[in-house]
Amino acid sequence: MRGRTKRIIVGVAGTLVAVGAERISLDNGATPRAVLLDLAIGLTYVYGGLAIADRAPRNKTGAKMTATGLTWFIGSFGGSGIPVIGDLGIVFTDLYSAFLLALVLSYPGGALETTVDRIGIAVMVVGTTLLQIGAYLVDTPLVINQGSNGLYGGLALAVMASVLILRRWWLAPARARSDLLPVLFAGVVFVMIVAVNIIRRIALVPDSTAELLIALTGLAPAAIPVALLIGFYRQSERRLQALVDAIPDPLFRIGRDGDLMDARASLEDGRGSAGPADEGVADLLLAVRRDALVEAVGRALDTGRLQSLDVALDRPGGGSRALEVRLAPSGSGEVTAIVRDFSDQREAEAEVRRSRTRIVEATDAERRRVERNLHDGAQQRLVALSLALRRARSQLPDVQGAAAATLEEATSQLHAAMAELRELARGIHPAILTEAGLAPAIRALAAESPVPVILDLDLPTGLSSHVEAAAYFVVAESLTNIAKYAEARQVDVIGTLTGEELRVEVRDDGRGGADPAAGSGLRGLSDRVAALDGHLEVISPVGGGTRVVATLPLAWSGAPA
Repeated sequence: MRGRTKRIIVGVAGTLVAVGAERISLDNGATPRAVLLDLAIGLTYVYGGLAIADRAPRNKTGAKMTATGLTWFIGSFGGSGIPVIGDLGIVFTDLYSAFLLALVLSYPGGALETTVDRIGIAVMVVGTTLLQIGAYLVDTPLVINQGSNGLYGGLALAVMASVLILRRWWLAPARARSDLLPVLFAGVVFVMIVAVNIIRRIALVPDSTAELLIALTGLAPAAIPVALLIGFYRQSERRLQALVDAIPDPLFRIGRDGDLMDARASLEDGRGSAGPADEGVADLLLAVRRDALVEAVGRALDTGRLQSLDVALDRPGGGSRALEVRLAPSGSGEVTAIVRDFSDQREAEAEVRRSRTRIVEATDAERRRVERNLHDGAQQRLVALSLALRRARSQLPDVQGAAAATLEEATSQLHAAMAELRELARGIHPAILTEAGLAPAIRALAAESPVPVILDLDLPTGLSSHVEAAAYFVVAESLTNIAKYAEARQVDVIGTLTGEELRVEVRDDGRGGADPAAGSGLRGLSDRVAALDGHLEVISPVGGGTRVVATLPLAWSGAPA
C-alpha cells in the first residue's frame, strides 16, 4: 500500500473517529459550540499532520501531529458508557498533551534531539495518566480546569512542558532560532494556559472575564498546529529559494501569452560573463524567438510537463551562443523558465566530432596510400616475377623431373602470394570502391561470399568517400562474421537512401546470438560509424538470425564546409 493511500485511509478513519467521539460529547450534554470547536481543533492536527507527511514523508513531524489529533478525541469516549473503552477514555484523556509536547520539541526535523526532552515526554505520559487514574479511583476528577483537585499536579506538568519548549528555543543556535519561532509560539501558548488557569483559581474575576479566559484556553491549542504548519511551509519555501539561488542560470516567469512576469537575473548575472546584448535574457529571447517561446509555454501548460527550446543567439562581435530554455508549469497560466548557456559544451562536442572525423580521414588516407603502394610496388614486382618464371619455363623446354616440379611449385606459390596480397590490399582499402563506387564494391563482396547473398541496392554514385568506406566495411565485416560463425543459408544485403541518410542492412538466417562487445570488429565499425554522426545497431536474438543496420548521414557535422 502506497504512502498516499495510507494517508487517505488515516484521514477518513480519523474523521469518523472524531465525529463519533464528538457525538458522544454532545449526548453527554456538551454544547454544539463546544463540540464544533473541539472537533475543529482535533481535525486541524489530523489534517495538518497528513499534509506535512504528504509533503515530507520521511519527516516524522507529520506523524506526530496526526497522532496528537487522534488522541485529542480519546477523552470523549470516557462518557460512552462502554465497558473498557469508557475506562480507557477516562484514563488517557490527557494523553494528547504528551504527543503535543513531543511534536513541539521535535519540530522541525521530527526527532527528539536531547535526553532531557525524552525524559520530559516520559514524565508527561506517566503524569497525565496517573492523574486521571487517581481521579478515576477516588471518583474525583483530578482535572486542572475543575476545582482545586489535581491543580498542583496539572500545573507542574504544564510548567514543565513550558520550560522544555522555551529551553528548546533558547538553546538553539542563533541562526536556527528563526526556524524555531513556531516552537517559541507554542511555549508562549503553554505558559498562557498555565497563567490563565492560575488566575482563575487565585483571583476573583467577573463572569464575562472568566468566560473569555476559558475561551482563550480552549482556542489556544488550535493555534499551535497552525503555527507549526506555517513554519513548516515557510521552511519549504526557504529551501526552494535556496535551491533557486544555487542555480547559476537566469530564471524568469512568463505567461501563456508571452508576457514577462518577473526575471531573477540577466545572462551576465547568471553566468558571470558578457552577454550577447545589454538587454535581459528574457527580453532578448522574446525579441528573437517569441513565437517559438510562446508555443513552448502553451505546450508546458497544456501537458503539465517540462518543455525545452534550443535558441541560437548571435554575438555582437560574431559567432553565436547556444542556449537551452527549459519551461516548467509553476502556476495558473504561467511557467518558470531556466536559461542555460551550452555554447562551450556544444563547441567542445563539435570539436570532438571534428577530431573523430579527422582521425577517420587520416585513417582512410593512410589505407589508400598503403593500398596504392601494395598495388604499384609489391604486387607489380610479383607480377613481374611471375612473368619471369613463365619465360624461364618456356626457355627450358626439356626440363624434367625435380626441376620442372620445383618451377611449377614456385609458380603456384607465387600466384597464391599474389592472391593473398590482393586480398590484403582490398581489406586495407578496396580499389573497386574508389574506382567504381559503393554498389559495385558491395556486389564484389557478395560474389566472393561463401554464403549466398541476395542484393537489394538502390545507391547513387558520388557519395562521400568516408560514408562509402564506412558502409563498405560494415558489409564486409558482417559477411565475414556470417561466413565464420552464423551457420546461415542465406544473406540479404539492402542499401537505400532514406531522406538525407544512407541505410545499409545485412541480415542472415543463422543461429544469432552475436555479441557486439565480444569482438573488436563490430566495435571498430561502431566507432567509425559514430565518427560520421551515424548509428550502428546489431540485433541478434538466439536462434533468430542477425541484423546489422548502419545509418549514415550524407552530410555529417564534421564534414568540411
